[in-house]
Amino acid sequence: MKKSIRGKLYLFLLATLIFCTFISFKGNSLTVKADDETVTPYETPNSDPIVFLGIWFTNGYSLQPETDYYTQVGQSIVVHTSPGRSIWTTMMGLADSPHYRWYKSTDSGKNWSEVSESDGGHRMNFPITPTETGTTWYQLDTQYYTLITPWAKTHIYSKVTAVHVKDAVNATSLKVSADDNYIYNESDSDLAQNYTFIHAYPTPSDATGKITYSVDKPEIADFAADSENGGTTNELVAKDGATGTVRVTATMENPNGSETSGYVDVKVGGGLDDQTVDVGDPATFSMHGNIDGTNSNTNGSIQIKWYKYDKDGNQTTVATSSGSNYKDYADYTIPKTTMDDDGTQYQAKITVSLLGGLIQTDSLTTNKATLTVKNEPKVSITGKAVNNTYDDGSNTSNTLNKVTNKDDVSYEYDIKDSKKQSVLDGGSFVIPLHNGTTVNSVELDGSSLASSEYTVISDSDGKKDYLVVNDINFDADTQSHSVKVDTTVSGITDKEQFDYTPYYYGNDYSGTVYKTEADKYTINYVNDSFNASVDDIDFGTIASSETNTLYYRQEDNNLPNNTIDISDQRRDKKPMKVFVAQPEALTNGMVLRYYQNGNYTNLSSSDVLIKSFGQDDTASIGWKKDEGILLYVGNTTPLAGKYTTQLNWTFEDSV
Repeated sequence: MKKSIRGKLYLFLLATLIFCTFISFKGNSLTVKADDETVTPYETPNSDPIVFLGIWFTNGYSLQPETDYYTQVGQSIVVHTSPGRSIWTTMMGLADSPHYRWYKSTDSGKNWSEVSESDGGHRMNFPITPTETGTTWYQLDTQYYTLITPWAKTHIYSKVTAVHVKDAVNATSLKVSADDNYIYNESDSDLAQNYTFIHAYPTPSDATGKITYSVDKPEIADFAADSENGGTTNELVAKDGATGTVRVTATMENPNGSETSGYVDVKVGGGLDDQTVDVGDPATFSMHGNIDGTNSNTNGSIQIKWYKYDKDGNQTTVATSSGSNYKDYADYTIPKTTMDDDGTQYQAKITVSLLGGLIQTDSLTTNKATLTVKNEPKVSITGKAVNNTYDDGSNTSNTLNKVTNKDDVSYEYDIKDSKKQSVLDGGSFVIPLHNGTTVNSVELDGSSLASSEYTVISDSDGKKDYLVVNDINFDADTQSHSVKVDTTVSGITDKEQFDYTPYYYGNDYSGTVYKTEADKYTINYVNDSFNASVDDIDFGTIASSETNTLYYRQEDNNLPNNTIDISDQRRDKKPMKVFVAQPEALTNGMVLRYYQNGNYTNLSSSDVLIKSFGQDDTASIGWKKDEGILLYVGNTTPLAGKYTTQLNWTFEDSV
């Protein structure tokens, strides 16, 4: 339990300084409020102490009594406090010890009386067992002196607290807080604040239940024993050398037997946290604790030093405070990290001295905190493919249309790493190409590469080639590269959509492979030709006795099957008409007719228009059962046999 700063001066120094101790006289009173009631204190309470980390610059209380306590007749409570002196007062009164005197008032501070020792009035943690309802106000006077110099007292007055004894009130919830959410795991130095105080506030605020505290990891931190009254206080103390987070739970047992609880987490460590940053970013190590306090004592000095440890453990002093600027050294920043900083450690040391540093009184050395520098490159790939031979206006940077054999297609890409300090070695850029593509030239950062400086690799199924450009690396001096490739298309036999995604890969600082991809690109290949194939038309077996009858095609000659399959991959299309002619007529009264929309035309040696297409809507042709080319048998009975004829199809561009 920390109350004040330990002195580490020799006895001859004590003899020198003891005559500098000041006598404290009773000051003027003022009025304060407790539970919305104006109360005159026994003495003016000391201001809250001025603290820098674990160093006290003024006297005061690290734990004041709560403003109000609520309880019932016969239900005991303990008012916990924790006074302390400034480091300078401590050093001028090394032999002084604390003496506690509680005062009480039942009339809002008009009259005060000292609480007897038998009633706990000489204890730091004051026990109260009320015997009747009502409100009583209390104030603690902590006095530091030696038995041989009782006249030379240092008085530290607490704030006034009110103890309300009333009927039972049950709590519905409990809010739990800690004065400090980080405490040091060091007890050998008084500069390290290895404790914090836990508070629990019920709703409603005048609930009269009893509060108990517990922790989930007592090996990290636990509550201090109350040596005066038994049990524990609300002071949470870290275990030496422990690290981690402890969860503190407060539970209020209500008068009706129900319970409500809450919790707060407190971190325990050596004062510094490990830091992880991206390479090139700043890294800051900050000492945990209160850094607002300012030292006003001209005879005392505070110095903070920061040390760096390289990966071999060698120590270097990297920062030292001077004079009164120690507050500026509560943290240390590496402005621009490099990969050489990865794995280094940092440590701070605070030293408190007197007489311009001639006498060192105490020091605190934090843990060593490790700096991890992440080499996380952020490589982006932007670019385009360009058909230098043909462009009908539909091409974009990501899509080329109607590309065919002998076209000259170029690829242009910019590869950039936005993490300026990241490192990538052994880097390569890969562009997938259609199998059979001829690579004419490759440029890297404006310089032409010899064919030996890049590689074209075919995949196992023979559908793709991969152009690999090597030696594309990044570091603090190089953050971008450009690649330009010129190719000639070949090997295109049919219409095909070719999707490809260029990518980059390289080894980061730790040797791990880093890979990133560009957007997907598409090249739509065509063979730049028109092709049509016509299926035979079969009318099956015809009964010789049936005349003046229309015969339909076999089922597989009807939709959804096509009779004429058309593949029009011409880049420059024109409107088209499809004609059919029958050079030789069938015999025995059989006639081929072309039906459309209920009307028909007899086929003959002259062309019959079957279909007209616009410029871009050429498609295969198929018919429903009762449309297209059908067979009509007239009033002549055909002889038994197999009948065939030839149809001539004409596909003609039209203006």
